[in-house]
Amino acid sequence: MLNKIVLLAFVSLNFISIAQENIVVVDRKREKKEFKIVDNTYVIKFSPLQIIPGEINFGLEYVVNDMSSLDIEIGPTLSNLGVTVNDSHVDPWGNTTGNTSRAGFFMGLGYRFYPMDNARVLNRLYISPVFKYRLFNYGIIDYSNTLEEAKGSENQMLFTFNVGHQWWLSDHFSIDFFGGIGIAYEVHNDKYMETLYNPDTQMYDYRWADNKFSGARFAGTVGLKFGIGY
Repeated sequence: MLNKIVLLAFVSLNFISIAQENIVVVDRKREKKEFKIVDNTYVIKFSPLQIIPGEINFGLEYVVNDMSSLDIEIGPTLSNLGVTVNDSHVDPWGNTTGNTSRAGFFMGLGYRFYPMDNARVLNRLYISPVFKYRLFNYGIIDYSNTLEEAKGSENQMLFTFNVGHQWWLSDHFSIDFFGGIGIAYEVHNDKYMETLYNPDTQMYDYRWADNKFSGARFAGTVGLKFGIGY
């Protein structure tokens, strides 16, 4: 009987000891990653995707005040970018004329407003009205080599309202994503080959005739810019 009482007391003491052990719970909450905020005053930029519409796009954004900046773009344009034309080429579709690439230029100006209360200018979300002018020059050739090469051009005036986000990977390197919609007005100065019958020679003469037209259309833009800031 005494042995049973001792055994029961031993088991009770061990149970009480285990029950009194502290249980530690580790709360491993994932920390929220914050965007890097920099205090630069200007950013030099290059926009590689603007090569698609024919721009070699360089830019400069600099601070105007605590919540806004000016974004300037400038550079050359190339019509028919990536397309080469041989003067002796025979057009398989039966066309008698074609275009060759020539250089032009563009320039753009945007006003950026950074509305976030907890960020400084050049950081994070922005909204921006943008005006841009583009001139594309091109040559017009006669595949039969009857006429000398003529000159054509396309003038574009674009106004878009953009929304973007400037994200800093380091103190001096940024990626600027943007997109927007707006309106464009275009003026085309083109030419076509005109055929005239000459009664004196009883043969046909050929000459370039003007083909000018203009009009407005909806415009959209999307892209990114890599920047170096100081």
